[in-house]
Amino acid sequence: MLRFFRAMLFALLAQAIVAVPMAASAQSKPDLARARSLILQGKGAEAWAMLEPYEFRLAGQPDYDYLLGVAAIEAGHPARATLALERVLAVNPNHAAARLDMGRAYFALGDYDRAKVELEDVLAHDPPPAARDTIERYLAAIQVRRRRAGAPRVTGYVEASIGHDSNVNAGVSQGTLFLPLFGANFTLVPSATQQDDDFRTVGGGIDVSVPIKETLSLVAGADVRQRTYLSSDTFDHLISGLHAGVQHADERDVVRFTAGMNHDELNDRSYRRLQSLNAEWRRQINRRTQFTVYGQDLRIRYPQAGTRSQSSNMLIFGVGGVRTLDEATRSFAFGNVFAGEDDATDQRIDGNRRLFGARVGVQRALRSDTDWYATLGLQRSDYSQENPIFALTRRDWQYDVALGANWRLNDAWSLRPQLAYTRNDATTAINDYDRYELSVTLRRDWR
Repeated sequence: MLRFFRAMLFALLAQAIVAVPMAASAQSKPDLARARSLILQGKGAEAWAMLEPYEFRLAGQPDYDYLLGVAAIEAGHPARATLALERVLAVNPNHAAARLDMGRAYFALGDYDRAKVELEDVLAHDPPPAARDTIERYLAAIQVRRRRAGAPRVTGYVEASIGHDSNVNAGVSQGTLFLPLFGANFTLVPSATQQDDDFRTVGGGIDVSVPIKETLSLVAGADVRQRTYLSSDTFDHLISGLHAGVQHADERDVVRFTAGMNHDELNDRSYRRLQSLNAEWRRQINRRTQFTVYGQDLRIRYPQAGTRSQSSNMLIFGVGGVRTLDEATRSFAFGNVFAGEDDATDQRIDGNRRLFGARVGVQRALRSDTDWYATLGLQRSDYSQENPIFALTRRDWQYDVALGANWRLNDAWSLRPQLAYTRNDATTAINDYDRYELSVTLRRDWR
């Protein structure tokens, strides 16, 4: 099974890489004049089918990008249209037609604030009568849509994964440990040593936003995920969660306050309960840069007697951001840094914990419908008291890295192969482990 997953991962990545030249091998470049003619005839879907296979090769050429963006709108792909038109405006911010069509794309996405900004910008520069008439019709439609905007907006997803986990229980690799408290080696029970297994996962979620004012909404959502192992069924787990709160959103800022509850089950028994208060502020500094500040107050409780001592109260603060590196190749980088205090509530043997860490990542297009991504995370945890069993104070360095691709089969379905690796380097040998997961996930989104 492991060989199958490895072969699938590399085959998908290879297919994404080699498909670029294959897609355009029949013709060196698309016929832009014919594409323009098809759009004028109301055959945007045909123009889109002609132009889209060349996006990876020709992205960044304004004439091509503009026609691709217009064709995407007419063919019902407004999100793809914004990407193409952004590339046009990055080269020529005064391209009035691209700005008008960007407004049309935002309108189709239901982003009426951005649509209004783009359309009014064109209107302020005294466009020709035909363009003015189009803009005024869209602005009137925005007013009508906003009056109807009191209706809830619902989004959701379902997904299913298959994969292989090299260490389902985060166990140590050796079968015996030396314990200084007793001055002897002890043989570990099988549940404490590393076990590998194949798994399958199913999950889904829903989010609801109910506007109560022009920029203020009530938000709520729910998620559930079940992972089942082929052989190690004692580690099957179910995670479910609910959240609700309020959100303020305008042209540049999103501020959200939510409360959440999560419940984890392990082998059909309650394993962990979590209550959280969350605050987040996101600011769109410019077209390419977004900045985020966030905080979380967590109450983590383990109801079973054997794990109850792990219960704690945790407070975390962090800052992060996303930066577009190159619009033509859909390249961007993201990252965040965080720090927190984790106070034990039930006599944890290692005491309280201070933690800090960082996570960075990059994403880039492989071709028009596929992106690759890579992430790297680092977290350090320092505990406050000596562990009497190991006669030392625990300190963990946790590293994780992931590499994968996101293949958009169409506007709703996507396929994501991923390889992830985690290493927890701990001074207490019982907490020292490494783990990798190889998975393929099929996802369906409703927006």
